[in-house]
Amino acid sequence: MSSPHRPYRPCATRNRLLRSGAVKLHALIIATVLTGFILPAHAQRGLEPVHYFNLINCLARTPDGYTSSKPVGAKVVTGGSYITEASRQYSKKDRPTKVIRLKIADAAYKRSFYEEFQSTKSFNNELPDGYYSGYKIGSYPVLERYNNRRREGTLRGVVEGRFIVEITGYDVDPAELVGWWQRINIPMLVALH
Repeated sequence: MSSPHRPYRPCATRNRLLRSGAVKLHALIIATVLTGFILPAHAQRGLEPVHYFNLINCLARTPDGYTSSKPVGAKVVTGGSYITEASRQYSKKDRPTKVIRLKIADAAYKRSFYEEFQSTKSFNNELPDGYYSGYKIGSYPVLERYNNRRREGTLRGVVEGRFIVEITGYDVDPAELVGWWQRINIPMLVALH
C-alpha cells in the first residue's frame, strides 16, 4: 500500500538500503548478538584513534606507597594504519621488585586488534604453574594469565569494545591485577568513546 504523500517504489527503496549499507549494518547487528561483542557500525571505516594525551589522562594516579614513571604516549603505525597508546609504570617504595605496568591503546575498532576478545564466555584453564582465565569486570571482557612461581601476571581487557587496557604485574598476587583495573579512569574512557 502506498502512502498518499509518496508513491511506493520497492526497487528504489531496496536499492537505497543497499547503497546506504543497511544490509551490512543488519549483518553486523546479528554478528554482535551472536558473539556478544560490541562493534559499532562506524567501526567499519573512517574513525581515527583518540589522541594519546586523552589516554594518558585515563591512566591510574600514583597510589600511596608507590612511585611512578612519567606517563608516555605514542602514535604507532602498523599495517598501514595507526593506533595510539599511553603507558606508565608504578613501583612499590618499600619493595622495588613489585612493579605494575599499565597500558591503554586505541585501535579505533580495527578488527585485528580485538580478535582475542571476540568470545565473551567465561573460562578458567588451570596450568601447571598458574592459570589462564576469561571473565568480565562489570560488562567488559578480560583475559588474565598468572604464573604462581614467578608471581607475575597480565590482565587484558577491552572497554566499550574499543580501548584495550593491559595491566602487567611483577611480584604481585593475582587479586592485585583487578585492583589496578579499578584504579584506571574507566568513566573517562567511556566518555572518549
